[in-house]
Amino acid sequence: MEGDEQFIGAVKIPGTVYLVGGAVRDRMRKAEVDTDKDWVVVGATIAEMQTAGFVQVGAHFPVFLHPVSKEEYALARTERKLGEGHKGFETDSNPSVTIEEDLQRRDLTINAMAIGSDDTVIDPWGGLADIDAKMLRHVSDAFVEDPLRVFRVARFTALLPDFEIAKETQELMVQMREELSTLPAERIWFEFAKAMRGLTPYRFFETLNDVGAVDPWFSDLATLSVAGLIRERWLRHANAVAAIGWLHNEDSVTKFCRRLKVPGKLFRLVRSVARHGQALCELQEKSPTDVMRVLQLSHALRPGDAFARLVDAVEACSSTDLSAVRELVQQLKQLRVENVSPEQYGRELQLRRLNFIESRFTR
Repeated sequence: MEGDEQFIGAVKIPGTVYLVGGAVRDRMRKAEVDTDKDWVVVGATIAEMQTAGFVQVGAHFPVFLHPVSKEEYALARTERKLGEGHKGFETDSNPSVTIEEDLQRRDLTINAMAIGSDDTVIDPWGGLADIDAKMLRHVSDAFVEDPLRVFRVARFTALLPDFEIAKETQELMVQMREELSTLPAERIWFEFAKAMRGLTPYRFFETLNDVGAVDPWFSDLATLSVAGLIRERWLRHANAVAAIGWLHNEDSVTKFCRRLKVPGKLFRLVRSVARHGQALCELQEKSPTDVMRVLQLSHALRPGDAFARLVDAVEACSSTDLSAVRELVQQLKQLRVENVSPEQYGRELQLRRLNFIESRFTR
């Protein structure tokens, strides 16, 4: 917004600046959420932005970081589809591109609004009306040119629980299925991870089913069963992803996590839920030897918080109280053996742990 940041840190911003995207959407929704601010600059060149101290970070189009606030400022641009996939576009960011032209290339009407220097809302595509109607509607038929938008819309159903997808938008999403395989795994993961942090993450899976977009990225999963469990247990964040492990075998989970390049820590959690979740719920019914085997395989007695996160996830997915398992592990970690040689220590500690399990834990 021209004026507000015109001279922050003695930085003079060239051109006319507009607040755009999610920050505008959420302000118009009167939603109290911490949405990152994105800015569009109209009437400026790359050279002028660099002279003003902005650092270019966009590889495919001019996006800059403000030298003081570090917020993103992008030159207004138009796009033209040239090839397949998410990156098959030619962009034009010359100074004559208007804010209305920039907004036209965006995905949904509720994301295609801007706020100018006088706080006037620029809404050429009906975003305010669709906020009132609780509707996710595409801006133009160019929506189909970017297959990633199938996952973006699915993500917004998870983030905006009371919004529905317009029928005509859903029909376009069905048409976009053929290009889904051209997308990079990192972008699918980005949309998926954001959806799992929403209020209704199960709607992400339901939307993919509705438009036939489960394949190829989620093809190993019983997505409607995952959606049902997330909804029933009110799972979010890591526990929503852990629901995949609870409902699938290790092989299916491993294929899914590798396909989407799930980060290592979360990958290990979901795989551990698949490997050990059921056994942890039945631990008190097992023999002391089997209890110790499950705890060792699930790394319960190792340092760190991985086992605690596993138990939290299993509790959330199964609605089983595992407080006794937590207490047992804490007590086993405190056991020590004295007056034995280093060679005997491991064996004696194992025996003492087995005796403790038999006397205090198993039925």
